[in-house]
Order: sequence, then structure tokens, then C-alpha cells
Amino acid sequence: METQTINLAPSYFMMGDKAIVIQFKQNISIETNKKVQISARIIEDRKIVGITQLLPAFNNLTVCYDPLVIRHDELLQELKKIESHISGDIQLDNKTLYVPVAFGGEYGPDLEEIANHAGLSQEEVISILQKTPYYVYMIGFIAGYPYSGDIDKRLSIPRRSNPRMKVEKGTVQIVNNLTGIFTMTAPSGWHLVGWTPMEIFNPNLEQISRLNAGDYIQYIEISKEEAELWNQERQWEWDLKWNS
Repeated sequence: METQTINLAPSYFMMGDKAIVIQFKQNISIETNKKVQISARIIEDRKIVGITQLLPAFNNLTVCYDPLVIRHDELLQELKKIESHISGDIQLDNKTLYVPVAFGGEYGPDLEEIANHAGLSQEEVISILQKTPYYVYMIGFIAGYPYSGDIDKRLSIPRRSNPRMKVEKGTVQIVNNLTGIFTMTAPSGWHLVGWTPMEIFNPNLEQISRLNAGDYIQYIEISKEEAELWNQERQWEWDLKWNS
């Protein structure tokens, strides 16, 4: 749980006739994103009749609503009331999920390129990737995908000029200052650094996602052999040690 002192001064924009976008600073930072998360939390707690969905992003929050239940101007008035309640000490519940990762080799084919780009060895890149937890800015792109950052500036690298059409579920990747874990097989133009056998998203479970916006991810290196022998018992032991 973290306590932050944050003052909000958002702008409001219509998005069609069923949504209002609350726009904060036009940047990507943990401070700005926490404003998004705090606003979403307060709106949820207020249980405003007519709101159908909240869509948090890097620096804005889209509030979807039913115009037959609440008018645009009524909702806007309700949302603006939040500004006076957001300053001061705000508590955010979050957790750090420790994720086992087999780095490099067939699971991280871009690790050598990243190392060359940074002027480092592959071992140094792996060490840096594990050094700090990464803040989950938002969940999106594909179901359950955690957009996380900020990675060490030395490892910052632009998107690939030729995206891959198939990247396997569980692949850990980076681009610019961000990192993420594929929750299903899909195309990607990011750089692949490793693979985790941990399932962080499963729509068939009661807890669909192990991560929410505002949480943190920390990578822990395991061997290729450990990753390939992973099963439910090993996951249970891992969670008991790292995520209990």
C-alpha cells in the first residue's frame, strides 16, 4: 500500500455520446498514472448510476455511460466533484508479482541485439532487467497484457522495423521504456528477452488476471530447464516463496 499526495487538474472530453474522457498530463509517468488509478477507485466507490465501464489508460480515464440513465452534463458534474476529494493523502492498494523468467536463447532471441545496442554483455542486460520492479501502467492491447515500466534507460530500444507475426504466450518483451508479458500468442514489434511459464491471465479461472493496473512486476531469472519442467506444483512452491 502506498500513500501519495496528488493534486488533480484534469480536462474532460466527449467521446461519442456514451463516454467522457478524463485527461491528465500528456505524458507517461507513474505520478500521472496514479492519478488515473485514484480517480477510477473513487468513481467505483461512488457507484454513480448510469456508468457502465471504466477504461484506465496511461494518462487518461474513459468513463462509459448509458445516456438513457444519466445525461452527459449530469455525469460531467458528478465527475468534477471528484477533484475536490482527490488531494491529500491517497492510499493505493498494490502488490508486486514476482515472475520467473528464462532469459535469452530461443526464448529471448533479441537479447544479443539489445546488449549490443546498450554496449553491455547479455549477462549485464539480464541483471539489469531483474534489478527493479516495474509499475503496471495499464492492462490492454490483448486481454490481460500488462504495460509496465520504466526499464533502465540503457536498455531503451525502438520498435523492430519488421514485427513478428507470431509471438508465444508467456514471452517477456521490451520496447522504449516499457516491458510486458504476452498473455496469449499474437503479433508483436517489441524485442523479445525471455519467457515465463507462469500464467498471469486465464479467463477460465475465478481470478482472471494476477495483475491489475497499479501493481508491480519483478522478474526473477530461472533456467531454461526449470521453465520447461514447470507445472502446478512448481508454481505453488514459487508463489509460496515469492508471492505469498
